[in-house]
Amino acid sequence: MTWTHSMLYRGMAGLLVGTSLITLGAPVSAAGGAQGRPWVVGQKTVPYFNRAEAISEVVFVETGRDDDRDGKSDRIRVELTRPNTAPGAKVPLIIHASPYFAQQPRQEWETDFFVPYGYAVATVALPGTDFSTGCADVGGTREVQGSKAVIDWANGRARGFYADGSPADATLWGTGQSAMIGVSWDGTIANAVASTGVEGLKTIVPVAAISSWYDYTRGNGIPFFADHVTFLNDYVSNYFSQTCRDLTPVLQTSSDDPTGNYNKWWSVRDFRINAAKIKASVFVVHGLNDENVKTRQFGEWWSELSRLGVERRLFLHQGEHIEPFYDFGSTYTTPLLQWFDYYLQGLDNGVPQEPQAIIQRENKTWSTDAVWPPAGITDHTLKLTSPLGQAAGRLSASAAAPSVAERYLSFTQAAAYSRDSIVANPTQARTDRLVFLSNTLSSPVRLAGTATLSVRVQVDKAAAGLQARVVDYGKTGAAYVVSRTIADLGHFKGWDKKRELVPGKWYTLTWEINADDRIFEAGHNLGVVISAEKPNPLIAYAPVKVTLDTEKSTITMPLSGDLSSLARPAERMRDIRTTTVGPREPTRDLREFVREFVEAGRAKTR
Repeated sequence: MTWTHSMLYRGMAGLLVGTSLITLGAPVSAAGGAQGRPWVVGQKTVPYFNRAEAISEVVFVETGRDDDRDGKSDRIRVELTRPNTAPGAKVPLIIHASPYFAQQPRQEWETDFFVPYGYAVATVALPGTDFSTGCADVGGTREVQGSKAVIDWANGRARGFYADGSPADATLWGTGQSAMIGVSWDGTIANAVASTGVEGLKTIVPVAAISSWYDYTRGNGIPFFADHVTFLNDYVSNYFSQTCRDLTPVLQTSSDDPTGNYNKWWSVRDFRINAAKIKASVFVVHGLNDENVKTRQFGEWWSELSRLGVERRLFLHQGEHIEPFYDFGSTYTTPLLQWFDYYLQGLDNGVPQEPQAIIQRENKTWSTDAVWPPAGITDHTLKLTSPLGQAAGRLSASAAAPSVAERYLSFTQAAAYSRDSIVANPTQARTDRLVFLSNTLSSPVRLAGTATLSVRVQVDKAAAGLQARVVDYGKTGAAYVVSRTIADLGHFKGWDKKRELVPGKWYTLTWEINADDRIFEAGHNLGVVISAEKPNPLIAYAPVKVTLDTEKSTITMPLSGDLSSLARPAERMRDIRTTTVGPREPTRDLREFVREFVEAGRAKTR
């Protein structure tokens, strides 16, 4: 039996919260302008309020916890901006929670955009960051419960205070209907709070967000960087308390870099486990070229939401780790405002009938799908074969006959970590990789969803890592790495326990490739390139020789279109010479990696 990470969290979800489906009701009927909401015209909000006349205030919300052990309830600093409404009028609340404010002015775009439309906007500093007390803990319970307290405050279940100690009552101006939105860590906390099932949180918009911190810091058992957790916690923590400072090495040790294992500490930070608790709708936003918060994060989150029947929408673009507001403008904000109007203002504007997915295609045009993965997408298992006399291995639905194919293929690692240049010139012989190419496609083929690679291999060392890259080889010499994913062979039985390998013994390792949506055009070749990687940054580099059994190795891909090119026997392969390899590959510098993570949500002009 093969093993995947999704099996673990699905099993734990059943143990923790059962298997009941989430059913969200229709929006409540909404009063229009004549009944006290002049910012509502028909079934939509309009920019009625003057942003310059908005009410701005600072509130400290009690969490009911004392994580910094100072004898006082931890307090979350909330900077609130709300429309200057008529007496008695109430508005919903949009929350942007973040660890990034760092005692600097907060300049989030949501405030200027949404307040004129009749929304209050709160920027919220996570515990132990900015001027909030308590301790940060890299996506753990402290951050989640601290942020959740703001939802409770908006619904009268938690206490808030102004700086002078006087009470701040959100129910005086707010409806209690709340949303969370943000990019990167900010969007991650939205996923996390939603997975608590908190009442009053009606929708979230996780942008380039993490759904499992384990899969953010590791690739199937291989840590991307050493001391990643320490660096993240140090980066955002205010360290007002020595207790919080002392917590950092505890967090790092618990994350278990030496093995790369998935453990209880990571399960707390795996929000997919508690997806069945979600009562909010979810508007997922992600860049298809995001190599910081990789596309696996939205792919597996979306799969859980789909399985549970959570109301959801998807916005995929061709960018990297970015805030889409600054790059896509109204293409993004128009459906987003419509979404908030439906779930927060209760307007019957047709959101449930809208296409589920908005996707930017490879040529930068936009398309929609009624559902995602789209109709017609089905899983197809393609065999990795090596016909004799061919310049590269083949990727096809039917394997070459054993009499005319080579079963065992070997390659030797040439660098601790391979670069994307390893996919160049795929029909040229190299000793540090294996290449498998489809026949030249006679018609476009669409990949939409998550592919799964299963390989039977043996190695000559006690530890080894593998990387698989799915590549689109174009007609004009362009090689485009659609997705790339690493895995530790020592975790062949599961991500929860690393095992020492026996040189020469056969192992089967199955792992998921990062989710994607791409159209491979007619005249292109679909490729899979396999290389060897250092299995852990804490061990010395020792080049490994890998032998792959083609008769027991496959890749299963979610595809649609005319697949006849993939079904035909291997044809004579054209000589493919590449002139470019793209897009930009992920950095190997931890500081740069974290900088990308932090800077994602900021305006390019700042």
